[in-house]
Amino acid sequence: MFRCSSSSLLCGNNVTFTIVYNTQPGEILFITGSMNQLGEWDTSKAKRMTWNIGNLWDASVGFPESVYIQYKYFVYNEVNKTYRWESIENRQLIVNNDELLIEDAWDVKRNLQTEQTKDTDSTPNSFNSNSSNSFLFDSRIPTMLE
Repeated sequence: MFRCSSSSLLCGNNVTFTIVYNTQPGEILFITGSMNQLGEWDTSKAKRMTWNIGNLWDASVGFPESVYIQYKYFVYNEVNKTYRWESIENRQLIVNNDELLIEDAWDVKRNLQTEQTKDTDSTPNSFNSNSSNSFLFDSRIPTMLE
């Protein structure tokens, strides 16, 4: 399958976020979150995602090891300068390995997950909403106001 992907200098643990989303002309998908690498919830510093065939959007980000991340996707409309956020609570992830592939679905939240074992091959680890690895959600952590 042909995929055009953004190339960026990554440091630390490489996490590739993917989501299928059907945009309209003038719309662009972004990811933002609690870490500096995701813009610290500032839409002007959010990570722009790359469109691929099949309306698959992706963005690769480098994080330090053993970090807890909250993140969310939003659509920016370049024509009318508006934002459309996911209507779910912030997504959560713990990064514990070199390569992670996150497969998300719009407005579908999965449990807090972390990679628990390192694969012996070079295939990125993948988490999706059907994964069985999970942690308890700490309700004391505030979620982003929409």
